[in-house]
Amino acid sequence: MKNKFLIISLAMSGFAFSQSVDSTCVAITSKGLNCKIKVNIDTTNVCHHHKNKTVNYVKSVVCNALTTKNTNCKLKTKHTSKKCHHHRD
Repeated sequence: MKNKFLIISLAMSGFAFSQSVDSTCVAITSKGLNCKIKVNIDTTNVCHHHKNKTVNYVKSVVCNALTTKNTNCKLKTKHTSKKCHHHRD
């Protein structure tokens, strides 16, 4: 009985040391959340999506144009002109 426990404990400790250290990516997604992709800490801290990339965060704004009824447009846009796809020329 003691031999079985000894063999099992040795096997389990061998598995524990043979595993590589995994962690999650340290980068931030475009939505402002932490990236949850697993990476190998020994080689890099970021995943393949965030490696050698800079993420530009552009906040959405309400369209500045007027509708045909002379009311403000309520659609949101990320375009630099601050106009939605209906009101851009």
